[in-house]
Amino acid sequence: MSSAPHDRARRGDAQRWASIVVGAAVIGLVGWMTYEAESSRPRAPRAVATADAATTAAASAAPPEDDAGAPSSDDLDAGLFLPSLSLGDAAVLPSSAPRNVRIGVVLVTFAGAEGAAANARSKKDAMVLAERLGADARSDFHQAVTAGDPGSSDNIGHMPRGVLDARTELSVFALAPGEVSEVLETARGFWVVKRLE
Repeated sequence: MSSAPHDRARRGDAQRWASIVVGAAVIGLVGWMTYEAESSRPRAPRAVATADAATTAAASAAPPEDDAGAPSSDDLDAGLFLPSLSLGDAAVLPSSAPRNVRIGVVLVTFAGAEGAAANARSKKDAMVLAERLGADARSDFHQAVTAGDPGSSDNIGHMPRGVLDARTELSVFALAPGEVSEVLETARGFWVVKRLE
């Protein structure tokens, strides 16, 4: 009679372990399926920093529509969506992109930009200055930084993914070490970015 409680305890332990093993297998299967769905998604070409090129890329990457104007159900993505890594429908960072980068930034603010002074230059004037500083940055980044607005820096440190807006993040994380970006429009003003590492 003393063996019956012992057998029940052993069966309970076996059932618990079986539940743990089945749960781990389900988690592994879901993870594998998610990985496969993500790795088979088509990747859009590298986005260009200019507004016209980004608009063109967004238009060409938009899913086809049915007669009612809605995306067709065949083109809807059933995979995971990582909003911090996307540029709407236009582009997604490739899986080979680094997890963080160390960058320097030349900042040119304009009226209406986040943190801009009340007497900030017009957006048009800021773009002209940013284009000039961008050209200078390719030959002497430090000189361009000193000519930029406060907030410009030769080295702002490491920037992890998910901090910048999607369009800026795509442009910055696609740079090769030592490469200088085109002029990028951000919420804080125009940026010219150099990837340090």
